[in-house]
Amino acid sequence: MSFIHTILLYSHIFLGALCLVLFWVPVICGKGTKLHKLSGRYYYFMMVFIAGSGIVMSLMVLFDPAQVYLKGAILPAEKLAKFVSERRHFSAFLLLLSVLTWVTVRHAYVVLKVQAERQPLRTWHYLLPVVSLMLGSLFMLGYGFNTGTWLFMIFAMVGVFTSTGIVRYVFRAELANRQWIIEHFSSMIGSGIALYTAFFAAGGRKLLSELLSREWQLATWLIAPIVGTLAISLLTKHFSRKFRVSPSTK
Repeated sequence: MSFIHTILLYSHIFLGALCLVLFWVPVICGKGTKLHKLSGRYYYFMMVFIAGSGIVMSLMVLFDPAQVYLKGAILPAEKLAKFVSERRHFSAFLLLLSVLTWVTVRHAYVVLKVQAERQPLRTWHYLLPVVSLMLGSLFMLGYGFNTGTWLFMIFAMVGVFTSTGIVRYVFRAELANRQWIIEHFSSMIGSGIALYTAFFAAGGRKLLSELLSREWQLATWLIAPIVGTLAISLLTKHFSRKFRVSPSTK
């Protein structure tokens, strides 16, 4: 189990580092150009692997943290219990981030593919991960409240907001003209929020712990959702004007 986790982890980190840069290519290049489409396609497939590997690794740690990390090393019972509790505690958060990443990037890709036709989105196999994200976020919200973990509560609310937004888009009686374009862009940015949050919360956690206090670490983890939410708001207004997205009647 430890070997499989290690292989997935290094692949996850390598592709994650590439996507941290690749995310910006379709954002800044001309929309609809060959570079935009090609970079967006590569970003999507790599992000699917990143999210999938994150889900698998998180489940492995939740199932048996000692087998994954200790590799046969023996700890006193008290230290072992604390180690297992802490690993499962954080892996539950990473599992939520991985599901959030998968749901947002998949939604962005599928919306672009079907455009204004939403019938393919109204199927159980498409909505099941969205509902899973909603239920998992609600569970994490309660878990974060009980443990006093603000980071968990904040991103649980992001998960609830994202999943309910997707459901509203799928079942809205009528869409605005070219509303699918806005949905695509906002979902892609949402995947970037999850990507950068995972980097700060997991990949950059060790470095930040050596440089910053606990309070400032929390602040750095919140940079991605704050900046991302602002970007979604500004880009939505920009592209609504650019593509003449008419107001929704419902």
